[in-house]
Amino acid sequence: MATIKFNEVKRNIFVSIGVILNLIFLITIFYMFGEISIHLIKLNEFLDIYLKIDKLSIMFSLLVAILWIFTTFYAMEYMKHEGKEKRFFTFFLATLGVTIGIAFAGNLITLYAFYEFLTLTTFPLVIHTDSKEALKSGKKYLIYSFIGATFVLLGMILLFSITKDITFNAHGILPALTKENRSLYLLSYVSMFLGFGVKAAIVPFHSWLPAAMVAPTPVSALLHAVAVVKSGIFAIIRMSYFIFGAKIIKELHVNIFLSILIVISILLGSFLALHQENLKKRLAYSTISQLGYVLLGVVLLNEDAFVGSLLHLINHALIKIVLFFCVGAIMYTTGKTDISQIRGIGKQMPITMGCFGIAAISLIGIPPTNGFVSKWYLAQGGLTSGEMIFPAILLFSALLTALYLLPVITEAFFKKGEHTIVKEAPMKMLIPIVMITIIVVLLGLFPNILITFIQQIASEVI
Repeated sequence: MATIKFNEVKRNIFVSIGVILNLIFLITIFYMFGEISIHLIKLNEFLDIYLKIDKLSIMFSLLVAILWIFTTFYAMEYMKHEGKEKRFFTFFLATLGVTIGIAFAGNLITLYAFYEFLTLTTFPLVIHTDSKEALKSGKKYLIYSFIGATFVLLGMILLFSITKDITFNAHGILPALTKENRSLYLLSYVSMFLGFGVKAAIVPFHSWLPAAMVAPTPVSALLHAVAVVKSGIFAIIRMSYFIFGAKIIKELHVNIFLSILIVISILLGSFLALHQENLKKRLAYSTISQLGYVLLGVVLLNEDAFVGSLLHLINHALIKIVLFFCVGAIMYTTGKTDISQIRGIGKQMPITMGCFGIAAISLIGIPPTNGFVSKWYLAQGGLTSGEMIFPAILLFSALLTALYLLPVITEAFFKKGEHTIVKEAPMKMLIPIVMITIIVVLLGLFPNILITFIQQIASEVI
């Protein structure tokens, strides 16, 4: 028993040092070198593993590194009742490395390579329990991911046949649109958008995400906050603005078709969330809807919408990780998984449910929360594009968000439950919940530093 405890301590120290050093290493590189690029392996113009650091990669990698630290300490406690911690933390750290690789990819082939590695490192996390349901969900995750990868590869090959270059550059790299290349551009863009959109859980490629909720809560949190779905969106942003460019996409008129698909994702995700009794599945369908917000900001192709898109990418990551951590804390202490089972739990777990309430209000977009700030810019982007329907859809979706999140709070605080004694989760789980909730509040009250940095990115690409 003493040996097991000693090994656990050593493992936790190793993992903690690893994720903290990762953040320190990133900050040091950004401070000392700024925006740099390096060719790791170059066989030819297509097979070129190329890393490039710019403002967008700095933003995404810091988000990943910071949230990974919080998740690490949360998982150290949570995974005690899931078991197989050594296996979990091995793939947990591998996924961190791969996600940072996605952030630093300097061209499409490098991004694609890390994107495929992401599937391989997250698959063992999805099937961690090794139950029949987990294996079925893992199989579904692999099938969807590889179908998406096939679409991306097709689009990439078509694009390279025209450009002979797939390096990321602000405003894109494509020659002017002509009758001869129009069809190939269109097919390439749609193919890659849908391919990357699989991991971004865009409808109709979304069903793998709720199925993956069979994974342990720290995995669910990372799937929804940064590791997988946000990597899909990050890849779409890179491909859209750093390969094709806003001008070419506008001339193709493809954003009109894609915006319809995205609006369906926003509304369908919200409606499906309304009908979920299981807490994690309700949050999973919520993610599908909220990712639609981010993608809508991408395809509107104006500066306000793009700023709102990147803001919501960050804000949703912070909010959703709080919500999942809170649900995980409830599951850890009580074993409860459904909304009807948590009646009265707010009085017994006031810190956990208080943080859940703040995060829920932020996701709805009630001022002065960080969710309101990003949705404000997205609405402005809709107005700038001359489409009143987009702000109206955002407002309607916010109402639906309130309808599926507020009942959780009312069940917890305003209804009488069982008279069993329930305590707050251990401090290793509670501290990350409280700290990220504080960040959520601060980004709502003082968003200007983040907005200024994101506006610099927007001004470079639009």
